[in-house]
Amino acid sequence: MVDIICNTPFLGAMGDHCKKKHGIAMCVGCGSQIHDQFILRVSPDLEWHAACLKCSECSQYLDENCTCFVRDGKTYCKRDYIRLFGTKCAKCSLTFSRSDFVMRARNRVYHIDCFRCVACSRQLVPGD
Repeated sequence: MVDIICNTPFLGAMGDHCKKKHGIAMCVGCGSQIHDQFILRVSPDLEWHAACLKCSECSQYLDENCTCFVRDGKTYCKRDYIRLFGTKCAKCSLTFSRSDFVMRARNRVYHIDCFRCVACSRQLVPGD
């Protein structure tokens, strides 16, 4: 089953495409009836043709092996979702990996190496 993370009301953004008509599955992506042997179900009531569920950035097909993220009615693969919407370092603007240590200052997040004094470039530590 394809997973979904939803930051906005998805059904409202997709309109009537995602409603079933007379028990026939309707594809959220193209709005057509699904008569295929396989239906990709993103949640209990969002169904897609296998050929319609793909990343809106890189066009990678999203299936049970690739996590699906949804934002503003568009689907994304994990890599593109993190690249576009993930937390980025306030200094270098790169995203963080799971193994990165970070420093936080107010509402900003920095890589440890990026957290430096702007006047002398000395690396700052907690308490500075």
